Amino acid sequence: KFFTTYAAIDGWRHNTHAKPGNSILDHWLYSRLESLTMKINEHMDAYQLFPVVPLLVDFIEALTNTYIRLNRDRYWGDGLTDDKCAAYTTLYQALTQFSVCMAPFVPFLSEHIYQQLRPYNDKNQALSVHLCSYPQAEPQQIKSKLEQAIIQLEQILILGRQMRNDAKIKIKVPLKTMTLIHKNQALLDELSKLEPIIKKELND
Repeated sequence: KFFTTYAAIDGWRHNTHAKPGNSILDHWLYSRLESLTMKINEHMDAYQLFPVVPLLVDFIEALTNTYIRLNRDRYWGDGLTDDKCAAYTTLYQALTQFSVCMAPFVPFLSEHIYQQLRPYNDKNQALSVHLCSYPQAEPQQIKSKLEQAIIQLEQILILGRQMRNDAKIKIKVPLKTMTLIHKNQALLDELSKLEPIIKKELND
C-alpha cells in the first residue's frame, strides 16, 4: 500500500525510472532479500516447509519497520530525483521478488500483491505470480556484516529511546553526546557507516 500510494502520485514506472539503489539501506534490503531467498530454497530442497513461514514474517517486519520507516523521507520529496527513483526501484524489486518467494505458502496474498505491482512495469510480465520462475539467490549481493549491523542498529534505537524515556528526555531535545560500546571492533566499524541514521533517529 505504501509503495502503490506514492508511486502513483509520482508517476514512477520501473521501465523508465529504475535506478540502482546506492544507499546503505538499499544494499541491506537487497542482501536481506537474497539471504531470505537462499534460505527458502535450502528448506524447500530438503522438504522442510515449516521453517519457511517464520522467515517470511521476519522479512515483512524488516521491510516495514526498518526499511520503509527509515526511508520515508526519500519518498516524500518533490519530483522524481535519482535518489527517490532508487528508493522506489529497491522497494519495487523487493516486493516483486518477495511475492514470488512466498507464493507457494500464501498463494492468494502473493497473487494480490503481484497484481498490484504489475501496472508499474510496462515490460512483458507473467500474468500471474504462479507463472513466474521461482527466484534463485544471488550470493554476491549478500552482505552478512551489514545484515548483522542492521540488527544491532535496531537494538540501539530501541535502547536509545528507552534510555531517553527513563531519563525523561523527549526525542525533540537533542542529545549532547552518545557513545556506543561493543567488544567487536569489526561490528563497530560497520555501525559507523550507519551513524547518520542513529543520529537522526535518536536526535543526537
